Amino acid sequence: MHHIGLREATAIGIIFIITKIFLPFQRSLAEEGGTAAWIIIIIAMLFCPLTWWAIRGVINNGPENSTLITATEDILGPILGSAVNLMYCTFFYMITFIVLREFSEIISSEILPRTPLMAILLALLLPIAFIAHTGIEAIGRISSITVFLIVGSVYLLLIGGLMTHMEPKALSPLWGTGRSHVLFLGVIKSSLFSELLVLGFLLPRMRHQKDWGKVAWWCIIVSSVLLLSTTICYLFIFPYPTASRINVPLMEISKLIVYGRWLQRLESLFLIVWLISTVVKLAVGLYCTASALSQIFHLPRHRPLVFPLTITIFSFAMLPDSEMTAIAWDRDILRTYGSIISIGLPMLTWLVGIIRKGRRPA
Repeated sequence: MHHIGLREATAIGIIFIITKIFLPFQRSLAEEGGTAAWIIIIIAMLFCPLTWWAIRGVINNGPENSTLITATEDILGPILGSAVNLMYCTFFYMITFIVLREFSEIISSEILPRTPLMAILLALLLPIAFIAHTGIEAIGRISSITVFLIVGSVYLLLIGGLMTHMEPKALSPLWGTGRSHVLFLGVIKSSLFSELLVLGFLLPRMRHQKDWGKVAWWCIIVSSVLLLSTTICYLFIFPYPTASRINVPLMEISKLIVYGRWLQRLESLFLIVWLISTVVKLAVGLYCTASALSQIFHLPRHRPLVFPLTITIFSFAMLPDSEMTAIAWDRDILRTYGSIISIGLPMLTWLVGIIRKGRRPA
């Protein structure tokens, strides 16, 4: 079994969660919450520990050296456990093909308008499949090297955008589209952090169990701060209702940065970083899908499943008839019902594990 360290696991978790900021993430929140879009993120943040505690509880109630998948099957039994594990597998599979389609559409519309969409999809899928095939150890090394570049570039972008343009009263009124509506959205959008489910695949691969808590809390804190700061800065730079009409928020911010003759049109530089982040996220999603499926069918390795899954992901990525359909699937499915998979199922499994463990004879 390949192992990863504290730094690698943390980097994978952070990148897997935050990559959504390069998509129409902030715009979707502004559409629903108005000037209170940032409050939705704060409420959603409060649910993050539930995912971590539930995953830890499931693994600890399973056999020694178990993963989220094997522990779930041991606790719930082969039939119900396999059904729940298939939901986990489907969740990562949907993340992979929906984000692949969204990012391919962004490249097609903003950078390479004359390149066929299928060519862009294939160009992204090849490195994704290769990285996923090499395993979690290689993904961890790539992530640990690039995570500082990704986070640093985002804050450089935000600082440049704020220095170029800022509306001081952009967050007024405080509750945006209404207090009750925003509070309700905050609970529903707890799925904004549903990618924390990846901890169930990362933690069992770590060398030392004592580092599990550090990885979980670092992922929660860093990703929460980044999602919150990008949303707040976006509202300051593009106040509502303009913020609800921009397709790719960070791309538009990068186009605003102009300092004299030499520092302008910087979006191409930032796009390289976003591309790295997206490839890593999709490789992690593909790896988790293949790993979950291999454990469900009790296969010794995940690698034989990577390339067949890649072909089906390409096919499913072509299903949305437009970019807006792909965005709607992300918003209405993953970001609405994702918390059922990432919080509800692990919590239920953990509860069953506690009950079963209490009934076992001493």
